[in-house]
Amino acid sequence: MFGFVGFLFVIIGILNIAFPKVGWYMQYGWQFKNAEPSDAALVMARIGGVIAIIIGLFLIFGGFPI
Repeated sequence: MFGFVGFLFVIIGILNIAFPKVGWYMQYGWQFKNAEPSDAALVMARIGGVIAIIIGLFLIFGGFPI
């Protein structure tokens, strides 16, 4: 079970690193006309993607001892 969740974390992290604007638009951009994300928002989205990949790899390979 942890492997599947870890795989989802890795996929979401990769998407967040590759396409940070998409996540921003899905969360905030649809609410306003002609809205653009700041550079800081894009950097934080990419950092969140890296953290998601690290957590996903931990769940896939290490996991929690049961």
